[in-house]
Order: sequence, then structure tokens, then C-alpha cells
Amino acid sequence: MSVNTTFKKAMLSAFVLSASAFSTNVFAANMFTTKATSSLNCVTINNDLAQIEKFKQAGTYRFAKGGAQRINFDFASSKPFQDYLAAARAHINAQNPKASMPCPISTPTSKRLYADKPLQVVDLITPFELKADNEKAAVLLIHGLTDSPYLFHDLANSFVEQGISVRTLLLPGHGTAAEALVDIEQADWRQAASYAIKSMLSDFDNVYLGGFSTGGALVVDYLNHNTLNETEQQKLKGVMLWSPASEAKAGMAWAAKYVSWFTDYLDEAADIDFAKYESFPANAGAQVHALMKQTEPKKLKGLRNIPFFVVASEVDQTIETDATVNMLARWHAQNSAVQAQDRFVYYYADKVEEQLNALSNSLKTVTTFSCAGQVYCDHVLDIAHTSPTNAPSNPHYGWQGSYRNCEHLTGDLFASCKTARAVTLGELTEANLETTPNLQRLTFNPYYEQMLEQMQGFIESTLK
Repeated sequence: MSVNTTFKKAMLSAFVLSASAFSTNVFAANMFTTKATSSLNCVTINNDLAQIEKFKQAGTYRFAKGGAQRINFDFASSKPFQDYLAAARAHINAQNPKASMPCPISTPTSKRLYADKPLQVVDLITPFELKADNEKAAVLLIHGLTDSPYLFHDLANSFVEQGISVRTLLLPGHGTAAEALVDIEQADWRQAASYAIKSMLSDFDNVYLGGFSTGGALVVDYLNHNTLNETEQQKLKGVMLWSPASEAKAGMAWAAKYVSWFTDYLDEAADIDFAKYESFPANAGAQVHALMKQTEPKKLKGLRNIPFFVVASEVDQTIETDATVNMLARWHAQNSAVQAQDRFVYYYADKVEEQLNALSNSLKTVTTFSCAGQVYCDHVLDIAHTSPTNAPSNPHYGWQGSYRNCEHLTGDLFASCKTARAVTLGELTEANLETTPNLQRLTFNPYYEQMLEQMQGFIESTLK
């Protein structure tokens, strides 16, 4: 039994809870010449449309080496975090078909981790720990569905510069090949998140928990279903969420479970993005839907007195932003003992929605921003689900990055999206796609520096 193309697109719109990425680097047409696979690296792999199609049809990077296996690490244990990092790196090397591919992508975080060492894909997607000088706090960062810890390279460097140590988690089923998500269960993610959060609260005196999309849902889920002891309550200073997964935008989210009975993938792509999967297993959508059901507003009961910093977009086409607002309103109502300045919502919108009033006038809400003096300002239509965590300078996902995500397009439009000199960036709204057929989905934040300022203010107000 097959799933028709229209239904696949609808399901993808509902479930791709991750950082689909692209860049606006201007590629010369003569760059798109066939290259031998042996000469490919994580940058040049993006430059050959014919080769991309071959990878897609063959599933070259869709399947794990030797068949998908679980990581050899017991998340139910209390083993040191360094043991987990070693196990995760070994798992990526053993399973990811691109693990040893050269990857000349240099970020401030990769320089902190590896200095000037020649990098491979494994170096950039493996979970990591960065210790800050004169450490005043530590933050755990959990990525979204189909993503990897590379998503946090920009934020991690910003945190360390503020004296905040960073740990990242690689969720089970990630960092290898999309095949690994075909049989994963949301319970696996919840157990991994539980291990990482407990480790943070054990190893550091001042702790922040952060998550993008699915990672955000896992943070909320843990705090809502686990009672912190008095010491842990004192250590936990706040939660930071970017595009948190609250409810799928499309109304067919519930159907993913049943679709997965008949097909492994809602979309089969080339998977040339070293930092995330492009192919999307139906089961992945089903598991995220099950996870989000755990954090419905009516079920929130354990979030009292936890300050929060949340970044969301009015036009998010992956997550229903109204559901996020409702979740925050319920959370806000429970936070009677938290000062108003300890609750930040960084809300990208053209106007203030009525729903925001539910957060009360005492909630610090940022709703208007300006983009001036940068060449990309005139090219950005609006802020996508995939945008908040990456800086415009990101060498992979930024304004002049090496990769463009055009996975929502096919045929000539896909080719145009990949090669066009004049680019338009934004969320995959119906209006945007109608006016810009080769629209690239935005995955860097034009207001990144403004967000950092607000985030620093949140930390200063909560780190007492």
C-alpha cells in the first residue's frame, strides 16, 4: 500500500520538527559539475544536482552501516557524562555512512573543541561538553527531530563566552542515518533526556535546561513528570526553549502512527546535509505526536516556579504557535512565586496576537524587531520554525553557508532553489510559496544578536 504525494506533503508539514537547513550562498552555475564520490566532502556534496539525485534514488546515506543499531550506553545508569560522550562518538563512527567524510566547516565551537584539526562529519555532529572559564552556571541543550548537536554550535559559543558551561545530548536514533528512526520510540528519547538532566543537576550548582523543538518538549515533559528534590530545585535556574514542540501545525498528526504501518518513509531524500536527516520516517512523526500529547496544557502540573525563556514564531508551519502560547499561559499561571522579569517570550510576529494577553501584562514579551545594515535583511520574508538557534554567520546554515534546504520542492523548482543567484528566505507558508515558487526555508535568525541580548538578560535575572 502506498501513500500518495499530497498526503506525504501534508504529513511532512506536520512532523518535520527539526532544523531543515539551507544557505543563501551564491553558487556559480559551473560549480554543479559531476564529481567523483571519493572526492566529496560535506561541502562539495551539495554542489552536484545529478549526484544528489543518485544519492536519493540509491538511499546511499539513508541507511546505517551494517543496519541500524542502538547506542551501546545504558541511559538508566548514573555513569559519568564523559562515558556517554565516548559511547555516542563510537556509535556515530560505527553507524553513520558519512562519519569519516572530510568536513571543512569551522565554527567557534569546533575551534574550541578541536583547535585547527582537520574535521570529519563525526566531529561536528557528536554531542560535546564545553567548560567555561570562571564558570557561573551550566546549560544542557537538546536538539530537535532529525537534527544533531551541530544545531547548537552558535549558541554554545555564546554561552561559554558568558561563563556558562555547555553540554549537548544526541537523541537515540539520531546522528547516524534516517533508518535509525524507523523503529525508535519516544520512550527512548525520554530516557536519554532523563539521564542528561539528572547528570546536569548532579554535576553543576547552577543549571539551565534548553531545547529546540522536540528537545524543548522533552525538557517540559521531564519537569512535568518528575519531582525535583529541594537541592535540585535550588540548582535549576531556568528553562530556555526555541520553537518548542507543543502541537503539530497540521491536523493529521494523529495519523502518522497508522501511516507507519504501511510505509517506512514519508519522504526519501538524498540526505546530503551532514548535520541532520533529510529523509523522514513516518514512525518519527508518530513518536513526536505521542511525546507532545504528554505536554498538553491540561496535563501541565509540575512546572511551578521555574523561570522560562521561549522563542517562537507567529508563522511557524511545523508547530501550532497558539498551542505553545496556551502551554506558556498555563505555565505562567503556575509561576506565582517567580518574578515577572524571569519570564521572557521572544515572539516573532508582525503584531501582538490576542492570545498573548493570556500571558498577562506582567510577562516580558518582545514582539517587534528591526533588521538593518545587513545584506540579507531585504531577502527575509518571516521567521521559520527552523530559524532561531543559528546565527547569520553560521558556515553551514547561515546567510553564506554551504547548504540550502529545498526539500519541499521537486524538479526544476528544486534545481532553481539550489542554484538561484537571487534568493528569498522564509517560512513555508502558503502565501510565501505562492509568491516565491523557489522559496528557501529560513534556518538562520536575522535577529540573532538581539535574541542573545534578551537571553543574557534572562540569565542575569535568574542567576541569583
